[in-house]
Amino acid sequence: MTPETARSELAPPLSPEAYAHCFLAFRRHSTEWLATLKWCQEHLAPRLPRKSTFAALSVGAGNGDFDRRFVSILNSRVRNLEYVMVEPNKALCSRLRENMDVHAGDGVRLEINPLTFEDFVIRRPFDLVHFTHCLYYIPDRQRAINHALNALGPDGRVLILHQTPWGISQVQQRFLKRVKGSDEEMLSSREIQEILELRGIPYQLETVESHINVSECFRPGSAEGEALLSFFLESDVRSLNPALKQEVVDYLDELAYTKKDRRLLHHPVAVFSLSPPKEK
Repeated sequence: MTPETARSELAPPLSPEAYAHCFLAFRRHSTEWLATLKWCQEHLAPRLPRKSTFAALSVGAGNGDFDRRFVSILNSRVRNLEYVMVEPNKALCSRLRENMDVHAGDGVRLEINPLTFEDFVIRRPFDLVHFTHCLYYIPDRQRAINHALNALGPDGRVLILHQTPWGISQVQQRFLKRVKGSDEEMLSSREIQEILELRGIPYQLETVESHINVSECFRPGSAEGEALLSFFLESDVRSLNPALKQEVVDYLDELAYTKKDRRLLHHPVAVFSLSPPKEK
């Protein structure tokens, strides 16, 4: 394959608005966030210290679907909650403001920052910092993790919610570079473990089971299916070379399983829990 042929196969990148659209399609067809919220309710909440004021930082808040429910979980444990969100995608940030303004409860103070985590200045200690499926898009992951750890108070913790090597990651491992031209944003929990172990950062790791209904991906011309594929491959697959696009669909068909007339992709979530450095 010549360089010119390779370039002609590439799908165009997603605009911030297109990414937001594809992200919402993923949310509609995935049990990921509901399964993670259930884990937070049953396993995280009981471990949190009961404090009169609790400060949390959400990195990569997206459109707020996860955060508005997570706020309720945290608020059930504390009297006053300071909840700070960082979201650089302006299209998602607009939805985030709408979602959070409606669902902010008594005793909750919200703050939304439309910028990258790298540009976010830590001005107070936090009891909890969580990365919600966003480390893919942060170039220096090790620096981001250190930034989060340094933001913690003495009893705080960093929570990293991230995809495992299964599910979407399998599709990306096979096709992301061919479709997008780069696989720099490809990251699974396995690579996060390597970062933590290389830096000697202690962590606890748990896995939350979830799946994605990918039935629409096998329906020709389905806008919902193309939005899902575009989310998986971080590119607009509507303009992808048809032969390559069929390869992606065929591989997805190999990975998926059938349950009650639905085609499901096993897509578990890794949950890392980190404590602040001992010297703090």
